[in-house]
Amino acid sequence: MKRLYCFFLICLTVLCLPGCASMNPPISRQDFLLDTIVSVTLYDTHSQDILNGCMDVCRELDALFSPTKEGSDVYRINHAGGRPVAVDARTAELIRKSLEVSQLTSGAFDITIAPLVDLWDFKSQFPRVPSQHQIDEALSLVDYRAVQVEGNTVTLTNPKASIDLGGIAKGYIADRMRDYLLENGCQSAILDLGGNVYAMGKRTDGNNWTIGIRSPFDTQSQIGTLTVSDRSVVTSGPYERYFEVDGKRYHHILDPDTGYPVENGLASVTILSDQSTMGDALSTACFVLGPSEGEQLIQSLDQIDALFITDSRDIFSTGDLDFHKNS
Repeated sequence: MKRLYCFFLICLTVLCLPGCASMNPPISRQDFLLDTIVSVTLYDTHSQDILNGCMDVCRELDALFSPTKEGSDVYRINHAGGRPVAVDARTAELIRKSLEVSQLTSGAFDITIAPLVDLWDFKSQFPRVPSQHQIDEALSLVDYRAVQVEGNTVTLTNPKASIDLGGIAKGYIADRMRDYLLENGCQSAILDLGGNVYAMGKRTDGNNWTIGIRSPFDTQSQIGTLTVSDRSVVTSGPYERYFEVDGKRYHHILDPDTGYPVENGLASVTILSDQSTMGDALSTACFVLGPSEGEQLIQSLDQIDALFITDSRDIFSTGDLDFHKNS
């Protein structure tokens, strides 16, 4: 028996507690972009032009990074048959950052995982478990070292390889949306890119933001809250998209080494960082690495902290996080 579950629920929730509101209410806008609901809320400015411009930044970058939109940079790279492709400077920058994270994590994060993502096809109405032969064929194409970036030119040295920036693009886009708002005088805002939240500045009452962390065991409830300011909060978990076959669950976070969904005892990983680009990629990498190696990785990095939740409901963190577990 096969069941498909696709959740577009926001994994992180901004809780505006009493005292958060100002004399002038915030302005907000939502759009369906990046295969999720993107929401922007501005608290210290009430310019619709700035609000719309921020969303335009997201839309423009989505058009560059989409693997399915014909003409996008990623689409052209994947269909070039190994030929060099001139891309937008921002695409080249993001791919370079992706390769840095791949080296840092020894391949636990790898944008050349695209053939495996396509093979499993969790977005299909009728997903299926691939054969071992199919997985082995796709695995032979997964190697971040096959991606070369020189200036604004990207080359896949394996002509059959392809890339998917889905594990890092939302973080990069959140950073660019933040930059746009700062350049236009906005310092208090919430950018919510479906599981990727950037809490800019402080609330209008001068206090830090309170971010609710959704429970990986009951996605309709929260397991606790984090208090942050000028921080990105990104969560990865297997509950976002999965299907079941004969009582076994197969989720969308794939292991670049095995080609199968990760099974290592983790239920979710939340990364707090100044730069959402790094937080986005590390949330995936730490989930793949597992609780022990993931914790070691985060402890080796400056200005980055993590909250790990295991299948047995244990919760532990790195650094001195202001986390409050719900009773």
